[in-house]
Amino acid sequence: MAFEGMPGYDLINVVRDLDPVEAVRDQEAAERMRVYPKVVGAGPPDFGCAEQAGGAWRVLSLGAAEPAGARVDLAIHLRTAAETSPADARELVAAARRLDPEEDEGEADRASDWPVAGRRFRIVRVLGFTRFGADGPEPARATDTEEAPLKGYPIDPVAPVGPSEAALRLELLSLVPAAGTVPETERREAVDAVKNHPGVVLLPPEYTVVEERDAGWSPITGGSGPGDARRALAYTFREILPRFPLPGRPEPTPGELAEYAAAAGRIEAAAHEVEFVVAGRRYRTIRVVRMIRVGPDGPEPARPSDESAADAYFTDD
Repeated sequence: MAFEGMPGYDLINVVRDLDPVEAVRDQEAAERMRVYPKVVGAGPPDFGCAEQAGGAWRVLSLGAAEPAGARVDLAIHLRTAAETSPADARELVAAARRLDPEEDEGEADRASDWPVAGRRFRIVRVLGFTRFGADGPEPARATDTEEAPLKGYPIDPVAPVGPSEAALRLELLSLVPAAGTVPETERREAVDAVKNHPGVVLLPPEYTVVEERDAGWSPITGGSGPGDARRALAYTFREILPRFPLPGRPEPTPGELAEYAAAAGRIEAAAHEVEFVVAGRRYRTIRVVRMIRVGPDGPEPARPSDESAADAYFTDD
């Protein structure tokens, strides 16, 4: 079955007359670009699955650490869909078994594209980026909200955007790792991705709580919104750190435990704070922009090195 391509994959549709709410967000984004001018990668890629229906692509899920996890998520989606689609149930379940074989049925199929029952699914690759300035990574913004409707989010390169988002997308278009910072095979794949998927679409941001250390900033926890990240940090101080100190840290003293408990309450009570000092250490809720590359055939799938990296991780030496 033939599927439509992705028209406008290499376009950025800039709109200057934004509605009042979007205009304020765009203005704050412009101000943050000046204060935090450097764009830095925020960890390894995430993987998820997307669906093309009626010519449009939408996100189904995201957050898998490797492509195999995204295939399991897609298999769950297909098995759930089979329960309400009797006519397509056999085809949906068959695809799910190839994605996530049941016990003693062999290895999972590593394909990234899955045409099933007249629809098209794809394992997709998403990268996160954070802006940096003189005082470190960009904190959450005043205009950020808790709403992060990721499931069903449109992967639409021609959707209207303000000047600040357009500028960020232009920054990300040709961004590849510098020579020597990653294995050469991965760098070549990144260069090929720019050629084959030359467009960029931004997904809703996520939020990570980081701790300032001598060597930089280290992630502690996070959430889908600034408030969600604050709640996760409070839980970390109340439940996690008293029992499981961070690597390289001694068991907390009674005084530190008391400070952790007090900090948890203070963090929960804070409505809009993005930075906290606890036991002499600084924590900040930062904003992570997520991007997905797009090309004439749709969003970028997982790369060969993504599959081999997962193999290396799960190999028992």
